[in-house]
Amino acid sequence: MPESLECGIPYTLIFPDIEIKGKKALIQLPDGLKQFSLTIANCIREKYGVEPIIHMESIYGACDLQYNQIFSILNPDIIIHIGHSEYPNYIASPLSLPENIRKRIVFVKALSKIDIDETLVLRALEILNSYNVKNISVALTAQHTHLYNKIFNIVSNKKYNIIESNGLAPYYEPGQIIGCDFRPVLNKKIDGYIFLGGGEFHPLGLYLATLKPIAQIDLYSNTVRDFTPIGAKYYKKRLFTISKAMEANHWGVIIGLKTGQYRPFIINMIIKMLSKKQYVLLSSENINEINLRSIDNDWYDAFIITGCPRIPIDDLIDYEKPVLTPGEAYMALAGKIDNYMFPW
Repeated sequence: MPESLECGIPYTLIFPDIEIKGKKALIQLPDGLKQFSLTIANCIREKYGVEPIIHMESIYGACDLQYNQIFSILNPDIIIHIGHSEYPNYIASPLSLPENIRKRIVFVKALSKIDIDETLVLRALEILNSYNVKNISVALTAQHTHLYNKIFNIVSNKKYNIIESNGLAPYYEPGQIIGCDFRPVLNKKIDGYIFLGGGEFHPLGLYLATLKPIAQIDLYSNTVRDFTPIGAKYYKKRLFTISKAMEANHWGVIIGLKTGQYRPFIINMIIKMLSKKQYVLLSSENINEINLRSIDNDWYDAFIITGCPRIPIDDLIDYEKPVLTPGEAYMALAGKIDNYMFPW
């Protein structure tokens, strides 16, 4: 049976039913939880008798486990990966997380202890009403999955037509999305979304994947906002970037080397798409403006990132040359801008 661990922090840690006692364990945390890393490490040490090592590198999801160097240098018995759901093995290459490695990684839920007030849900419904939304769905991030049923019931009791999400077992809970996978809440009948989570990363991806109105509830700031105009602004910028890339003849195709982001089937598809263009294959584990500028020169007209589709959207959206996701590259090369493809 899964085991709950409180640790005196604002999150409840849910450990799966797996043998942990007495092992040397490397603990991975998203940046938002690193402030609690010492408390968590000591708590896990006391509970399970492990020798903890706190991983300081930024971890952007379960697609970014960085296990190659960890196991080859530190060689812990297990990696305790806290706060992200297990990454679906069918999204990336099977080489990204071989079964012998997967067995040495423990995925631990970190559920926020902040409850949701009905008044926040009602304010979100008011926002969606302004767009004449009829069919509503609920989307949320990993730390709020335990609140899905509560929000669902509030909306249902207010006589709204709510479309249920069953999640994608064993990876996602009902309504749960990650930054590059929105399938659990995709349905052509849905007119708008209540999104539960902070920041812009997840609601922006949800908007670009659906182009539907979004009312965002942020429990950390106790606020509700209409995310729709923010998403629409980004969408227009993406269309402009795609239109600029339509004239590109020289392309840089960037291969992502992070675990879970190496997608050879996408790379091969891109190469076929570029058969009448000139291109160069590039590779990088960390793709950012600094290392892109270091390789860029007058030859390149545009770039395609075949790894994480959020890098062009979030990190390189203002780069002076088009930096596209594979779906956006397909649109540019096909000369079709009317059917936006994200994340692909």
